[in-house]
Amino acid sequence: MRFHHHHITKWSKRSGFTVFEAFISLILVSTAVSIAVPTLRVVNLQRKSINERVLATNTLANLAERLSVTETWNSLTPQKLHTYRNQVTKELSLKKSKLTIDLIESPKSAALKQVQIRLSWQNPYGEFVDPVLLSLWFYQTESTK
Repeated sequence: MRFHHHHITKWSKRSGFTVFEAFISLILVSTAVSIAVPTLRVVNLQRKSINERVLATNTLANLAERLSVTETWNSLTPQKLHTYRNQVTKELSLKKSKLTIDLIESPKSAALKQVQIRLSWQNPYGEFVDPVLLSLWFYQTESTK
């Protein structure tokens, strides 16, 4: 009976990585990280921009609700709106925010007043964003004449 001995090379028994394989792995991981970090930064800035727009929209909606509940056609004056603007500006946490509240009286109808609210601010990139605009209409009724 004859036994065949298999010749075992040192390559077939090896375990672990060679220096070359470790170097290639390091290059691949470095490339993945160098792509992921800027992408994550952009995603974070986009998320922050969206959160700022939601905050601005909610702030203006709350202000509009407050105006519609507490003010009437007769009580609306530019001075009164200026007071609201000062209050809301203190509450805002947006970078370089600009809030304007204008009272526009209709030349066509003396019984109609428009309150136009406009809010803009700087985004995380340092650019001024498209403003959030909101308009409210107040009508003079028979009881307010």
